[in-house]
Amino acid sequence: MKTVAGALLSLVMGQPSEGRPELTPTAIMAGRLLVQRLFGGSSDLMDYDNVPTTVFTPLEYGCVGLSEEEAVAHHGQEHVEVYHAHYKPLEFTVAGRDASQCYVKMVCLREPPQLVLGLHFLGPNAGEVTQGFALGIKCGASYAQVMRTVGIHPTCSEEVVKLRISKRSGLDPTVTGCG
Repeated sequence: MKTVAGALLSLVMGQPSEGRPELTPTAIMAGRLLVQRLFGGSSDLMDYDNVPTTVFTPLEYGCVGLSEEEAVAHHGQEHVEVYHAHYKPLEFTVAGRDASQCYVKMVCLREPPQLVLGLHFLGPNAGEVTQGFALGIKCGASYAQVMRTVGIHPTCSEEVVKLRISKRSGLDPTVTGCG
């Protein structure tokens, strides 16, 4: 039997909220959609898939979509391809900072068109990078589409459109130049 609070929560969220991202922007959007349903004749519900988020620590971490482990659990190891790179941001190069922790990983389906399932970014401006790629992932971008995107040089987000080394290949994912 539902409690009054549980019934109210279901009305507000339009769907169960357990296991959903507990982020301020997510709550704001869910609230806007609720107002549109209650007073604007809309039937749109909050879409909790591929909600981007960032951890604002000295070295930021941003992610959107599935983790590698979630993708493997959903699709099987043989159907998942992970592209990754260790990179050195320009602002670390100029300042002589250690960039050994800067890392980017794109999780994709292995079969063409290789839909992007998730993006994980550890480095400066991770929030900005993640937000920028979130729309593409939400819209069903493929690995090939991302690779055909011209990167802005020199930016951290450029590293995403340069991902060419898969984990499966066993090659060293350390970026050694601009290419």
